[in-house]
Amino acid sequence: MKSVAFAMWMMGAAALAPPVQEPAVTVLGPKAFRDGDVIEILDVRATSPKLEQGDSLTVRGRFRLESHEDAQLSLYLTQTEGDGREEVDSAQTVRVEKGRGEFELKTTIKRRGALHVTYYDRKSGKPFGGVYFGTRGQMKQVEKWDVGYYLD
Repeated sequence: MKSVAFAMWMMGAAALAPPVQEPAVTVLGPKAFRDGDVIEILDVRATSPKLEQGDSLTVRGRFRLESHEDAQLSLYLTQTEGDGREEVDSAQTVRVEKGRGEFELKTTIKRRGALHVTYYDRKSGKPFGGVYFGTRGQMKQVEKWDVGYYLD
């Protein structure tokens, strides 16, 4: 009887464990930065290599911010289908200050679209630099997107 109870406990514990994230192969898509600013994606781990709805992912990288004293660095998804509304989790965004540093951002993909890591002005909320990333197929779909508005 103890072994049955233990097995049931283990199954319950496994169900509560977070999904396992594995390294995901990604390519870069459209990007634009002001002079001195850079966002470098070093590692993407996800619950599926497809980077699609329902997958959770963690993005790690480095940044260099020279054009502003500080910024919000955020991992968001630009929807290609849907109403454009998106819930934001605190793990998706971090305040960064002028200079260099490392970041780790997390999200769960809730809609279809293209992932990006982007700098946002903390006062106006407007983007001023960023990079799209995803699977080869996803980036093929958005390769002609104009991100020049980052530099306006």
